[in-house]
Amino acid sequence: MHPRLIGQLHKKAPAMPPILPSHAPRILMALWLLACLLWLGGCATPPASSRDPQTAARQRIVGTAERMVGTPYVLGGESPDGVDCSGLVQYAYRQAGIRVPRTTIEQFQAGQSQRQVLPGDLLFFRTDASGNISHVGIYAGQGQMIHASSSSGQVRKVSLNQRYWQQRMVGGATFLGMGNPPVTRRRPATDSPNS
Repeated sequence: MHPRLIGQLHKKAPAMPPILPSHAPRILMALWLLACLLWLGGCATPPASSRDPQTAARQRIVGTAERMVGTPYVLGGESPDGVDCSGLVQYAYRQAGIRVPRTTIEQFQAGQSQRQVLPGDLLFFRTDASGNISHVGIYAGQGQMIHASSSSGQVRKVSLNQRYWQQRMVGGATFLGMGNPPVTRRRPATDSPNS
């Protein structure tokens, strides 16, 4: 190529503007702001399940009950070796750090009545000819309940849409929320001064 053409090309080619000193403060400010936003992102609020103790307790109760599905029905049982309906409730609640009474009727009487149940709340039923509250299950959400079934001989998860449960349901109760402390079983008073 001819030296004159090369010289003309250099003259006509647009030069890249250098970063001017006036741009430097803006760039530094933008980088600083980005760094601050990233740092503050680490201080974000944790999910509701980890900051709300009641939500965490509900999840633990339902999760424990779900892991018990298939466990044998054992009258008076309250462990992974075997449970009855109120024993399942007592075991699942105990895993969440909440003490509840042992029997179905005691649980019904001690719980706070609920028209709208949430996962982890209890559902009570009249399932025998006596007409008394005779069965309890744990509401698992989405119209399902986990309970220890004497007729099937194991813990099961069932739909509450079944006519059997709809006809026998008495209501729901909770031991969670509304400022209720965990319920403990009362011991009978004794006459002994050393008790």
